[in-house]
Amino acid sequence: MMRTDPVSTVTARPWGARIAISAVFLACGITVGAWASQLPRIKEALGLSDATLSFVVLAFACGSIPVMPLTGALVARWGGVRTIAAASVGSAAGMLMLGLAGNFTTLLVTSLLAGSAIGMLDVSMNAHATAVELAFRRPIMSSIHGWFSLGGLIGAGCGGLLTEQAVSIAVVLGLSGATVLLAGVLGAPFLTVAEHGRGGAGFALPRRPVLAIGLLCLMAFLIEGAVVDWSGVYMRDVAQASLGVSAAGFAGFSIAMALGRFTGDAVVRRLGRVIVMMVSGCLAAAGIGLALALPYPAATTLGFLLAGMGMANVVPLLFSAAGRVPGVPPAAGVAMAATMGYGAFLTGPPLIGFLAGAIGLRLAMLVPLLCAVAIAASARR
Repeated sequence: MMRTDPVSTVTARPWGARIAISAVFLACGITVGAWASQLPRIKEALGLSDATLSFVVLAFACGSIPVMPLTGALVARWGGVRTIAAASVGSAAGMLMLGLAGNFTTLLVTSLLAGSAIGMLDVSMNAHATAVELAFRRPIMSSIHGWFSLGGLIGAGCGGLLTEQAVSIAVVLGLSGATVLLAGVLGAPFLTVAEHGRGGAGFALPRRPVLAIGLLCLMAFLIEGAVVDWSGVYMRDVAQASLGVSAAGFAGFSIAMALGRFTGDAVVRRLGRVIVMMVSGCLAAAGIGLALALPYPAATTLGFLLAGMGMANVVPLLFSAAGRVPGVPPAAGVAMAATMGYGAFLTGPPLIGFLAGAIGLRLAMLVPLLCAVAIAASARR
């Protein structure tokens, strides 16, 4: 774990920094959404099987995870603003390279590189968002994350529309990369709120509070990964929904996540972080429980919608907490929490799939249900 000495220089106009960092989150969401929208086209264009395409997706995630702990050192050396700008350039280049990949090997390598840049951007922008929140002296992390959720919907929607117009994969991914480049580079002068220290970096064992937060992040991302990858299959195979309706569960989850994040800051200010975390875990557990107890299309869709509302503010609250642990630099705390979280996002869905093959998908979905219960039970501690 990186250890740095934080240095904080608060400007007189934190609203400019809040708008700028929200734009970075929005652009990053657009990029990820556009990438997801082009995967079916990439599969068809290169003649890939489901198995070979899964290696591409896995490479993207594997590129992200190792970079996340190292981003704390980059923030310590360069500062938050420069790290975001550099990661934005890398993300834009990575998206363009993905669009231009002409064979499986090139696609695999560029997916690894693009994932590394996105992972670097993820940690640096979350660490900087923590600094902006500290400058505001009130919870704003949920609404900042809401822009990422909105960006994902925009990126996927626009990617689909451009696909219908036969716009090339390279242009679609290149345009998405351009948004993150503009947000990270042109927005850099407005991002300045706090530089997370440049006072030397070294390795130290993480403190127990960061480990606890990272464990909760692990469970939260496992829940999100399970819903992202398995809600459609659950709707189709267990709830017996039609092919057209089978996407309703994930759509409800995504929309509820975005709405919950944009309204979450007001709720956190009124009720406090601990209460919101407890209620969020209970709501997510209730939603997944409803989907398991009543496996019918309408009830299952409502269950995933409730789960999305419950999970909306969990990760923003945990990242905010990781960036505020006493004696731990914000970038280092966020880096560890993000690494544990995204590791679960990568490994959680295969775990659900393995269990589904052994005991059935309905029983396998008890794993995210138990994770939601654990989050609610651990919130106060």
